[in-house]
Amino acid sequence: MPKKIIGNLTSMACASGLSSLSQACMLIEGGHADVVIAGGSDSVSNTEVPLPRAVTYGLMMAQRKGVMSFFKEAGYNPLKWFPGGIALTERSTGKTMGWHGDLIAELNSISREDQEALAAASHANAARAEKAGYFKEEIVPVTIDKKGKKAEVTCDDVMQRDTEKMKAKMPSLKPVFRKEGGTITAATSSTLTDGGSAMLVMSEEKAKKLGYPTDVCVKSWYFSGIDPYPQLLLAPVLGWGPALKKAGLTPKDIDLYEIHEAFAAQVLATIKCLKSQEFFDRYANGAKPVLTEDIDLSKLNVNGGSLALGHPFAATGGRIVTSLANELRRSGKRHGLVSICAAGGLGGVAILEHTARR
Repeated sequence: MPKKIIGNLTSMACASGLSSLSQACMLIEGGHADVVIAGGSDSVSNTEVPLPRAVTYGLMMAQRKGVMSFFKEAGYNPLKWFPGGIALTERSTGKTMGWHGDLIAELNSISREDQEALAAASHANAARAEKAGYFKEEIVPVTIDKKGKKAEVTCDDVMQRDTEKMKAKMPSLKPVFRKEGGTITAATSSTLTDGGSAMLVMSEEKAKKLGYPTDVCVKSWYFSGIDPYPQLLLAPVLGWGPALKKAGLTPKDIDLYEIHEAFAAQVLATIKCLKSQEFFDRYANGAKPVLTEDIDLSKLNVNGGSLALGHPFAATGGRIVTSLANELRRSGKRHGLVSICAAGGLGGVAILEHTARR
């Protein structure tokens, strides 16, 4: 792209990709841009790690006053210079995301068996979609250097393609976040991966002028927040109703659901709380629940979700939106809903419409 093209970064944890899409829509609707590329990326294999403050301050002083200033600030024991460990910690509580996921499972009575069933379905759906060639429409091959040799990455590498073998192994896995009373295992948690996603966004008029398809549009979006303790990952529950209202739709109008699978427990708790008056009394000032019955799981993450495909944080929103847009076209369905939880007690919901089905 030419250097005159401006850009900016947005950060909303796991909902960053969806946030960038909403900003793109607002720029276009407000007349501030005609075409926007929105998306996100994360590289967990190149993640930053925290250094002790004495070390960072010592390095800064060394640049100013010489190398001995480093030792004056950081000390002479190299063991104290080591960086801290990598942990996905919710800053407001000091607990890991997995710990919160386990707590959500406990509070909402989500069994380990149900979590494992959802995880197996995610992998099975992804394997079926891959075999059908659906992901070829979405994945851009990447060439990497592997031990001095060039290798092309053309597919996701965390998917369990033998789901029967996976089902047999899951019951023997130990809880990874809460040793006592925990139910979340490695199999029912999303895998941290490297990845990126991008969405080309423009008005219908501009798309027609440039020769792009105009058959899928962003109907509405809504971002919500919840007290991080104790239901950290359930903020999207509070966003479904407003997003549906903005789109002029009811839950019965939704044909496909894409709920980000941070943990199988969080997905199942989201579905359960969407019809819980107790939850809405506590967190939504007594508003009526969005659902009166569970959603049809055959409409959920039909081509797999983050449990099977990985979760490169900021890239997840773009992946989910792209997957849903393509599935609406393939299936001939009209409306799809995206639901993404994020750190900080944040959540994002968006509704897409396949306009060819109007």
